[in-house]
Amino acid sequence: MILISLILCTCVIKYSDHWISFKATPGKNSVELKVMTWNVQRLGALSNKQNSANNLKKLVAKLESNSADIVILQEISKRQIYQLANKLNLPSDNIQWTNYYNGAKGGLAILLLNNASWSLSSKQTTDLPPSWKCVFAEIEHHSGQTINLLGVHIAPPKITDDQVKIAAKKLLKGEGAVLNKILRRYVRQARKQNKQIDKINSMVSRFKDPTIIAGDFNSTCQLPMHTELRSSLTDTWIEGGNGIGATRYWADILPFRIDYIYTTDQFKVANTYTGDTAFSDHNPVISEIFIEGT
Repeated sequence: MILISLILCTCVIKYSDHWISFKATPGKNSVELKVMTWNVQRLGALSNKQNSANNLKKLVAKLESNSADIVILQEISKRQIYQLANKLNLPSDNIQWTNYYNGAKGGLAILLLNNASWSLSSKQTTDLPPSWKCVFAEIEHHSGQTINLLGVHIAPPKITDDQVKIAAKKLLKGEGAVLNKILRRYVRQARKQNKQIDKINSMVSRFKDPTIIAGDFNSTCQLPMHTELRSSLTDTWIEGGNGIGATRYWADILPFRIDYIYTTDQFKVANTYTGDTAFSDHNPVISEIFIEGT
């Protein structure tokens, strides 16, 4: 309990810049957009396939109740995305999906839910090193404003909660070999993550239109990759959220913010908040953003 208390205190201190945000208010002629990102964990199909149909209903209810214009999902199969689109009465033009790599059933999706104000086009899949993908699309507002969307799921650290628990127990017994093995694996994955972030930054630097990047980054906000991202992009939680903004909990106790919505500086943030996990091991992140009218 002492160790957990120390970690929690450290989290409070390290995340102190997120406790209070100064939200912006859209003007009369602003172009407003509500964005949601959520790792839906294959609707629970990997742990209990029988629950996935019921979880699909829960996902539909969550999307309808949040009234987001754009939803970016991670860990969802092609079959599930089209089942979801059918439940939401979405045409195929409103969907962009890709698997993570060849043969993978899970993948990333962009869904346009607001047909009245926006249209979806220029759908593309882009490779991320070493063998990963992200999903891209453009949306155009009826006013003529075009916005780039980039859905990402940065490579996971490949370290499970159970592995960390076992390593901690062995370390207390004076056995450090297991911990060293985990650290080496983490460093290898961190290198992959950094390469993927570098590719994303390179892509965004060439975009001319306002851009939104959203997804599961599998990393906490204090790591160098996020310092680099925040040097040119807006972290909507820092601008419009309050508190830690945890989207995943290690061992169901320790809070981590690993899911993000970033925007280019043309956007202002009116509000950012998290939803409940429902059936996933991640909380969704929802941001209400806008571009000021002229």
